[in-house]
Amino acid sequence: MRILASALLCLLIAAAPAEVPIGRFQTWLSSEKVPLAFTSGGVAVTVTPLPCPAQPVGDSSCKWDGYNNQGAVTVSAPGVAPIVVRTAASSSYARIAVATLRQGDPRPGVIIESQSGGSSGALTLQVLVPTRDGYRVVSSEAAGIRLQGQLDDAPRDLSGDGRIDLVFDDPAFGSVFGCNACTPRPPLIVTVRDGRLVDESRDPALRSVFRADMARWQPVCLSTVRYRNGACAAYVADAARARLLPSAWAAMRNHHEHGDGPWEWCDLPRSAWKEPRCPPGHTTRYTSFPAALRAFLKRAGYLPG
Repeated sequence: MRILASALLCLLIAAAPAEVPIGRFQTWLSSEKVPLAFTSGGVAVTVTPLPCPAQPVGDSSCKWDGYNNQGAVTVSAPGVAPIVVRTAASSSYARIAVATLRQGDPRPGVIIESQSGGSSGALTLQVLVPTRDGYRVVSSEAAGIRLQGQLDDAPRDLSGDGRIDLVFDDPAFGSVFGCNACTPRPPLIVTVRDGRLVDESRDPALRSVFRADMARWQPVCLSTVRYRNGACAAYVADAARARLLPSAWAAMRNHHEHGDGPWEWCDLPRSAWKEPRCPPGHTTRYTSFPAALRAFLKRAGYLPG
């Protein structure tokens, strides 16, 4: 009888969701089609693969194994009704963490990254914000914010305003001054404010983040290695956010790689193109890296237009 009780206890322990520290991301791979369950900070999270036809259009895996690449994420906490959200339809894996989003919240929130993978590393961010009686979902798609990279464990308040700051990479720099996989991206920092996700990268309280990123790319930009102009672009963009542009610009002009380019940019959004290329009369050509960089940083919002 004692042996049977011990065996039953072991089964119950094995079946119980894993307890992980608050702020630590857990990864769910859509290709494995295996459920994931964990608890953190009193919040329980389960991820289950969705069968077809929940998302049959655009997902070729449905015809092979009967599953799409989405997962259903169920979040539950004591005293509130569970909420279910789906990972993005285009994701190949998801990273999920329970985190304290703001001082004074009734319970921790949940952060979901739906990652597409590849060198672009595009992602969709969903944040479950705690309310008095449940959760409210805010997302990067609804806010119109493009993101790349991935969050580090234990994201925290960097600006001192009591809200968590989420540091990603700015996808605007991809393939602009070098190959996509080897082009550095400056930080892009978002937070939840007034019930929506906002880009707070221009907040003066976050300048230390960009000063630290400047220190990463300055040695590369000021070196003699080939293909360093991508690092120079990130270095100068960081300097613009950190209010250290004049000295960084002068250093870039003395050390950037010559002979690269030319660069061409269209003054129309891609949605306005009628063909794969920019319509005639809307392209500006740059043969100088400093001139191209200045124009790009204006377009990307780092310098005044």
